[in-house]
Amino acid sequence: MEETYDLAIVGGGPGGYVAAIRAAQLGARVALIERERVGGVCLNHGCIPTKTLIASAERLHAAQEAGRFGILGCENARPDWARIQQRKAEVVETLVSGVERLLRDHRVAIFPGNARLEEPHTVHVSPPSGGEETVLRAGQVILATGSEPSPLPVPGADLPGVLDSRELLELPTLPGSLVVIGAGVIGMEMAVLFRWLGAQVTVLEMLPNILPLVEPELARRFAAIVRQQGIALQTEARVTAIRQEEDGRLAVLYEGKRGPETAWGERVLVATGRRPSDGGLALERLGIARQGRAIAVNEYLETSVQGVWAIGDCTGGALLAHRASYHGEVAAENALGQRRAVDERAIPYAVYTWPEIAGVGWTIDQARAAGRPAAEARFPFAANGRAQTLGETAGQVRLVYEPKEGTVLGVHLLGPHASELVAEATLAVQARLKVQDLAEAVHAHPTLSEALMEAAKAAARGEAIHVRKA
Repeated sequence: MEETYDLAIVGGGPGGYVAAIRAAQLGARVALIERERVGGVCLNHGCIPTKTLIASAERLHAAQEAGRFGILGCENARPDWARIQQRKAEVVETLVSGVERLLRDHRVAIFPGNARLEEPHTVHVSPPSGGEETVLRAGQVILATGSEPSPLPVPGADLPGVLDSRELLELPTLPGSLVVIGAGVIGMEMAVLFRWLGAQVTVLEMLPNILPLVEPELARRFAAIVRQQGIALQTEARVTAIRQEEDGRLAVLYEGKRGPETAWGERVLVATGRRPSDGGLALERLGIARQGRAIAVNEYLETSVQGVWAIGDCTGGALLAHRASYHGEVAAENALGQRRAVDERAIPYAVYTWPEIAGVGWTIDQARAAGRPAAEARFPFAANGRAQTLGETAGQVRLVYEPKEGTVLGVHLLGPHASELVAEATLAVQARLKVQDLAEAVHAHPTLSEALMEAAKAAARGEAIHVRKA
């Protein structure tokens, strides 16, 4: 069977399905190829299920801490893992089926199966259950093939019980102990989640510091906080092997600061990062250039082959779902005749731990390395009224700005609901607002967002209102 479309998109994750909807809004006839379910790793196995489990863990923690707020009788709250997993499945199904409905409403043709590019503008789709291939001919093609877990090249990495994050989220029972290899975003989110659910957690990180995506000082502060939460965090720990013990536990052997050491757990999570994936499309055969493992693109997201575009994780850079969605809109518009360049100055990041971490734009070291004069203003959440009412006062705002003009260059947050607060900061960086703009904008009281306003006042005037300058 052969069909013709204006645009064919390989991959239905947060980049691919957004590109499909945007192209359909612009009047294109669109085909979307996805080997599993639309939504990709993010909706089905990553962002959404993880945050659903974290929400359950937060409720459990709040119940156990309720005595601090004068609420008695909740101290013995415990997790019902089966119900937690059931709710996770319900949330995922609601969102994925919602995306499927949106695609149908936009008349996007969805082709389940594996894609193969025989020619730059011809996509062969093999149905998952076998049978006749469908040949899609398209004037334009967008590759949205995402990323895959980076392997751990040590003996024992393939033992039963050594899991990636997708497998960990599907466990039928809660582990009593967990060793996490890698202290990036996935590793730390999983560590805090399972610690709050009652597991003994050890984190092993090869580098001297955790969370390389995060502003360094905030990452160091967070490391101290998670140790206080009872997580055994070991940095400069290079894993050398994993072995199965006679009692069923897994032993993770590593070279630590004091020499050879061992960590034990019922399960081991390999969270050593993700890497771009081409979905097995053998792109070199078509002359599509790469940059390392990533698909090389220009500022308009076009590959080295005219009319073939690539978006999101498969292009390298920051492997973030919202970046992929942004790419999807831009590539769809460009594939249909517009000319919009990608601007990645204001791509925020967020880490859903306790407390949360988020940021956008440059750190002060990055700004200075780029040759920009930069200064930094800070404001602690301990001086914020709303944080006090919530009982969540750890952390601070760090606002990076250009001292002469006052342009906001970056904002980095460690504290309650940082993932929501970063939206205002993202707008400030994207729109090149001045610290004076943020300082003079009236913020509702009491709110956590006042902490950003106070940092801006410190930058614009040399001193905040609710913290006395030392």
